[in-house]
Amino acid sequence: MKYAIIFPGQGSQSLGMLSDLADNFPIVKDTFSEASDVLGFDLWALTQEDQDALNQTQNTQPAMLAAGYATYLALTSKNDLSPVCMAGHSLGEYTALVASGALGFSDGIKLVRKRAELMQSAVPA
Repeated sequence: MKYAIIFPGQGSQSLGMLSDLADNFPIVKDTFSEASDVLGFDLWALTQEDQDALNQTQNTQPAMLAAGYATYLALTSKNDLSPVCMAGHSLGEYTALVASGALGFSDGIKLVRKRAELMQSAVPA
C-alpha cells in the first residue's frame, strides 16, 4: 500500500492540542522541547495554557510546524510507514519539507517564526 501525508496550515491549532498523543509518545514533548530551545520560550506550555498567545501568528506557525512534525514522528515510530509523497496546505508545506528531510527541524522553526513575524508586521494594529 502506498501512503501520502498532507500537513495542515495555520488555523487548525487548538488549546491542548496533542496532549493525549504526548501521553503515549514521548517524541511529542521532545519535539516541542527542541522547538522551545530554538525559540527561547516554552512552546509546549503555550499550546496547553494560553489560547490568546497560541492564536498570535508568530506563535501559531512554529506551534503548527512542531505539532505536525511531532505527529509524523509519533506515527512513524510505531509503524513501518514510508510515505511516497508529502504535501502541506500553506504553512503545512514547511512541515512537509521538515518531515521529508529536505529542511532541518531547527531551521524550519526559525524560518516559520521569521515568516510569521513578517506576516504579522504587514497587518495594521
